[in-house]
Amino acid sequence: GSVARVADSISDIENVGDMSDLGALNDPGAAYNAYSVIADYLEELGFNVNFAPVADIYDGNNALFAERAFATDANVVSSYVYQAICGLQDGGISACAKHFPGHGSADADSHDGRARVELTEEELMATELLPFQMALTANPDFIMVGQVSLPNVLGDYTPATMSSDIVTRILREQLGYNGIVITDAMNMTAVTEYYTSAEAAVNAINAGCDMILMPENFKEAYQGVLDAVNNGEISVERIEESLMRIY
Repeated sequence: GSVARVADSISDIENVGDMSDLGALNDPGAAYNAYSVIADYLEELGFNVNFAPVADIYDGNNALFAERAFATDANVVSSYVYQAICGLQDGGISACAKHFPGHGSADADSHDGRARVELTEEELMATELLPFQMALTANPDFIMVGQVSLPNVLGDYTPATMSSDIVTRILREQLGYNGIVITDAMNMTAVTEYYTSAEAAVNAINAGCDMILMPENFKEAYQGVLDAVNNGEISVERIEESLMRIY
C-alpha cells in the first residue's frame, strides 16, 4: 500500500496496492492473497515481523487513512483485517494489527502533534474496536497501540500508549489479548512535545506495553527504564511479563 518500505525500495518486488482498493473489491480473500504475497517476499529477505495490517476505520476525513484503511465500514474492515493477519502468519511472518484503539477518526496526524479521538468508551466499543476484536480471533503476535489521545475516555490527553486504561484494562482485560503489545513510534510529535524519551518509555511499560518502538533518544529511554526498575518505579515482574511474551 502507501506505506510499503520493502516494495518501494526493491524494484522487482510487487507492491500489492492500496488497502482501500482491496476493500473496494468486497472480497476479504483478496487481503489474504495480498498479505500472502507480502509474507513470501519478507520471509525470503529474512524479516519475521510486519507492522500490518491497519485495522483503523477510515471516517472520510482523516486523509492519513484514505488509502491505508480497508474501508469506512467496521464490519468490512474487520473481515479484511482477519484475512490479512492469516495471510501473513500462515506465511511465517508475525502480524501486527494497528493502531489500537483506533486512529481513523482522529482529528490530526500523530506524527505532527497531538491527535484526538473524541469518542466515548461506549462509542469505541461499538465501532473502532470491532476490527481489533475480530483481529484477536486470528491470534496476531502483535498489537500496536497508537499515539492518540482519548479525552472522553481518559479525561485527559494522555496518549493511548501510556494509558493503563487503554492497554491493560481494555486491551488485556476486556478483550483478553495476551500477545505482544508494541507502541507506535515514540519519536512522533504527539509524544516528544510533551514527554522526554525516558518518561515516555517508563509510562508505556507501566501502562502494559511490552516493546518501545523508535524512542526519540534510545539511550535516554534505555537508561530511564533501567533507572525505573532499579528504584522500584517499574517492578521486575512487569519486565518479566513482557520478556516472556516476547520469548
